[in-house]
Amino acid sequence: MSLVVLLALMLIAAALPDLMPEVLSIHRHPPDLWAVAVLYIAFRARGFRAVGWAIAIGAARDCVSLDPLGTHAFVLGTTAFFFCEGRSSRGRIEGPTRVALTGLGVLVAGWIYLLRILPLGGGVVTFGAFVAAVPVALWSALLAAGLYALLDRTKALDEVCGRTRAFPA
Repeated sequence: MSLVVLLALMLIAAALPDLMPEVLSIHRHPPDLWAVAVLYIAFRARGFRAVGWAIAIGAARDCVSLDPLGTHAFVLGTTAFFFCEGRSSRGRIEGPTRVALTGLGVLVAGWIYLLRILPLGGGVVTFGAFVAAVPVALWSALLAAGLYALLDRTKALDEVCGRTRAFPA
């Protein structure tokens, strides 16, 4: 079931930039649902399990983008590595802290992407490109507030995160 939900999230993430309204110029800086999903898995998964899923999600994003294969896999994998639990047991991150960390994570992912495309010769990355990642992070954090509550309540991605469910009695 978790893989179906993850696939549905990736389909929505691919369509999200085209679905954004022009109100508040959201269409110029749409939320990054790809990074939001990766960060949710990074916050919920145990150990470094999230990094593998992040690379797979990044490879899926590479398939629907015009960037060279591996660009988003590297970016999302690195972001998941920075925000996953790792070897320590930090406990579950919830509430406003998780939303704030999601905004920070999307910002980090946007900046890593800008640094990653520098060697590809896609042009000069300006300071304005780094500043443009801020509204994307804000819209993504706002989207994450509702999405994370829904995913927590339904436990839809628990299997992907390595949290097994017991059989109902």
